[in-house]
Amino acid sequence: MHIYEVKEFGGPEALQLVEMPDPKAGAGQIVVDVKVAGINFADVIARAGKYRAVPSAPFFPGLEAAGTVSEIGAGVEGFAVGDRVMGVMASGGYSTKAVLNASQAVKLPDGLGLAEGSALLIQGLTAYFLLLHGGIGPGKNVLVAAAAGGLGSLATQFAKLKGAGKVIGLASPIKHDRVRRLGADAAVDYTKPGWGAKVLETVGEKGIDIYLDSQGDLAGEGFDTLGYGSHWLIFGGMGNAGEPLAGERLGPIIGKNITLRGYNLYFDFPRVGEALAELIPWAASSKLKIDVESYPFAEAAAAHIAIADRKTSGKVVLVI
Repeated sequence: MHIYEVKEFGGPEALQLVEMPDPKAGAGQIVVDVKVAGINFADVIARAGKYRAVPSAPFFPGLEAAGTVSEIGAGVEGFAVGDRVMGVMASGGYSTKAVLNASQAVKLPDGLGLAEGSALLIQGLTAYFLLLHGGIGPGKNVLVAAAAGGLGSLATQFAKLKGAGKVIGLASPIKHDRVRRLGADAAVDYTKPGWGAKVLETVGEKGIDIYLDSQGDLAGEGFDTLGYGSHWLIFGGMGNAGEPLAGERLGPIIGKNITLRGYNLYFDFPRVGEALAELIPWAASSKLKIDVESYPFAEAAAAHIAIADRKTSGKVVLVI
């Protein structure tokens, strides 16, 4: 098989395609002939040596893969050779063959493409659980950072499907039309000072109930949009300026009963199957708009560059 390896942390050129023996399925595992390998922002920062979950190199990037089952390990039930499947793994997704734990893999219905299905994995599951932990429900106002990206575009749609009130997407102006097409009530340019006031113009005095924050900027304007009993969930640090939580914010956090929480998907891995049971029918029935940007398997470096430069929208995949 062929697989990408990062032997030393570095730029996109650190992605090296190497040849290795084909893997074997252990107990509770399946081997998949990979057709689509999903790319996430975590892969980009891991390659650069800035992801805490990957403290050292060498390592094999890739957290998700989709394809067809070629081998089944002992004790695995519910899968057959030839099944179209997708799943998550700790590493090694950028490969022509991948080993998945059967408990973290699911079969895809005929009406759902492998690339579109892969959007529901790391990004879709993270969006789903963030909203769940934020108490999503009818009438909740939601603020979504990076709303045109793979995770943000799904979070916007999930929020509406769960009955949210107003959904506001933060994005650069060139992506505002896309954000509105996804169902957001408004798109706001987060690069201009005063964007928090723009959000409040849309949602009114109630403020934001759930803020999905990819920036991790504790001194940013998102705080000023939060209402009583709101949830501020940080799932990334894309724009973290390193500023601490200002002391004058402690009073409002207590007085408004605001929950500030960090999040990563590993916490909810045991519930992956439960979540995908709801997400897959949404995608298969076209309730979700899933945009995919595909790159040939040989062009992983180009895909990383595009993601790092924020030139992508929707799900980014490598196609084998």
